[in-house]
Amino acid sequence: MIFILFLTSSALISFIDAKHSLIPDYIVIPSIVFLAGLKWLDDTLFYTDLIAMLIVFILFLIPIVLGMNFGGGDLRFGAFCALLTGLEYVGYFIALAGILHLLLLLVLQKKEFGFAPAMSVSALSVYGVFYA
Repeated sequence: MIFILFLTSSALISFIDAKHSLIPDYIVIPSIVFLAGLKWLDDTLFYTDLIAMLIVFILFLIPIVLGMNFGGGDLRFGAFCALLTGLEYVGYFIALAGILHLLLLLVLQKKEFGFAPAMSVSALSVYGVFYA
């Protein structure tokens, strides 16, 4: 169920972000709550997951403070991804998301593109490699 919830939410959010450069709170916030609930029911929710979310929140706050094309939706969606990957693998998630986003910009020959698709693929890849 955890994988299905994340896959569904991240696919929808990625599509919206790619088309409209927007990550809707009415999707990402309930997704965070439901994912935390599923992990709690599955006995896989740990305080370290909250630390992973906080790390991503702080790191993703830097581009916002610097005035880069980054918003609160990216911040919240990154926290959602960190909740899936957990503290032990959050570094892999962040690094892979950055690399995938840069590759996406190169392939599309754009200077700007939604970050959610890269974060989704990164989180799913990390989850698949380390938890499957």
